[in-house]
Amino acid sequence: MDLKSINFEIAKEKACIDDLLIMIDIHVKDGNLDLATSRSRDLTRSLERVQKLENQRRFYITINSLAKQGVICEVVKRCGSLNGVS
Repeated sequence: MDLKSINFEIAKEKACIDDLLIMIDIHVKDGNLDLATSRSRDLTRSLERVQKLENQRRFYITINSLAKQGVICEVVKRCGSLNGVS
């Protein structure tokens, strides 16, 4: 995923977070605590996704910065375990 795509996904998740906060407030005021709890779980997942995307963005920016400095970088997909630890 390139930087533009990452930023777009972050913006979408943040918009979703705003909507979920509004929905949670409405459900709590209406006494629909089951729905509020469900949206709260959705909110947690969205927040975790934003954190993951922010980490990807920082990684992407770091790799590009190193490449501009002439450092040869290659992203390697991690497979299996490292030093016997999964």
